[in-house]
Amino acid sequence: MRGSWWWLGLLLVWEASGASGRWVREYVLELAPESAADRAWRHQRVAERRAGPILMVHRGAAAAAGENTLQAYATALDWGADGLEVDVRRTRDGVLVLFHDEHLDRLTHGLGTIAHLTAGEVLALPPRMAFGRAAGGTVPGFVQLLDLVRQRAALLHLDLKEPGLEEEIMRWLDAADVWDHVVAVNEANAPRLCRDPRLRLLRYKAPGLYVGRRDMDPDAVRAALRQPGEMILVDDPRVAAWVLERPRYRPVPVLRTFRLVPQPDPPPPAGEGEPFNPAAHVAALAREIPPGSALALLRLIQGPVFTPARAGADRAVPERPPELAAARIVERAWAADQLGALGRRHRDVVRALEELVRRPTPHPDWHYHALDGALAARALGRLGNAASVPVLVEALQRRVARWPEAGAAGAGTNLAAWAEARFAAHLLAALGDLRCRAARRFLRESLAPEHPAPPVGGAWLWEDAARALLQQRLSEADLRALLRHPESAVRGSAILECVDRPDPARRRALAAEAAWALNLPPAPALPPPPAPPPRLVRAGVNAPPKGAP
Repeated sequence: MRGSWWWLGLLLVWEASGASGRWVREYVLELAPESAADRAWRHQRVAERRAGPILMVHRGAAAAAGENTLQAYATALDWGADGLEVDVRRTRDGVLVLFHDEHLDRLTHGLGTIAHLTAGEVLALPPRMAFGRAAGGTVPGFVQLLDLVRQRAALLHLDLKEPGLEEEIMRWLDAADVWDHVVAVNEANAPRLCRDPRLRLLRYKAPGLYVGRRDMDPDAVRAALRQPGEMILVDDPRVAAWVLERPRYRPVPVLRTFRLVPQPDPPPPAGEGEPFNPAAHVAALAREIPPGSALALLRLIQGPVFTPARAGADRAVPERPPELAAARIVERAWAADQLGALGRRHRDVVRALEELVRRPTPHPDWHYHALDGALAARALGRLGNAASVPVLVEALQRRVARWPEAGAAGAGTNLAAWAEARFAAHLLAALGDLRCRAARRFLRESLAPEHPAPPVGGAWLWEDAARALLQQRLSEADLRALLRHPESAVRGSAILECVDRPDPARRRALAAEAAWALNLPPAPALPPPPAPPPRLVRAGVNAPPKGAP
């Protein structure tokens, strides 16, 4: 049987077809047909899974593909999982899609939120690379998930990330006849759904084992399985499936995903008085800036900055309405990201990006705070400018120093603290891209066992720092030190990297420190995301002069 990755090649063909502007992808909004025999088998298999123990996977197997993608869900089930935790949002034109973050910038090269985009615009989002692999991927619709769930008799944990989705979710559960598949629902945005008598919710045995990468620790998995309840929740199912002695990797083809339709007419411009829409603002910029013009992008970054007054701001700037300040931050962030994509490591480009990292634009709304500096850091990593490591390190240390003050009201509720943590995550991803001695030295020192964990987002920033270090050239002694690190987030990240990207030194390190991990199946190799189609530049019009960025 062909593997569950066959359809990715088809999507790439579709993307190439859409490059001409005549055809684009569209979500399939009808369920695949199902025979009576298939339906009977599915409900019987669901009943068997519900008998437990149940292995649920958080956002799919993200080591194999971008989180919350059909590839990640299918691989989680291939690796022995029983069900999937999924995050549901709604696009601007009302289509239910699966995407965790409120913001687009961690997983994609988009700006703003899913709610700012139409379904077609969501499908066109290019995934962002992080730590040597795609962080995101083609954003699936809820209907595509239901097709996969019925095909594989998978269980579901529904996390509705915004209010107002319950009625439509319930209609789809009816249409797909999958109420018995649902074993958990996050109540915050779904109180009515949680009380529906058709649901038979089950209990988790322990808090999510994905926190601190305890899902890569066999002892932690065994301890969780001994607790009362029916389910455990992991980010990667391979260790738990091995502990449960489940069959090894069994790829199954994925059903329909998307279809090609003629290019629709562009949406009308936003009306006066509508809330600021970052995605629409970026789309307008893309139409105005000459393609491939680094000079135009530099001018966009270096223009005047307007921001609301803020105590303790990095620099004094003229005060303007928050909407205007947000627009300028988005412009600078988009321009920085485009400069990284152009790949021109000119001194003026590097200087402008480093200045944004040193002095990101503050904003009282955490959605925009320091976003330009964060994406400038990612651009420097993408350019491979190793000389920028000291700038990135200084910015990261400044973020960490501010966390005690930013998090004074509590890490779980203080959005200022999370804005700083988001910037730090982008900085760590950039340091992972810069494979050089300076980055390796800093990351190794930051992961020293005696180094205190950050007060905000400590576990996942430990994980990001470890993943960044594992992009560097490391000795077998370095690898063994990571594999026995006292922090489970570091150990688990090292195990995953050594299993999925093996070489002789990594195999020897695993054999010495975690020999059991040699039994785990490696993640299937995926092709890199497609490059954007080349843009032809007419000489003397858009081409930069000799020596210019």
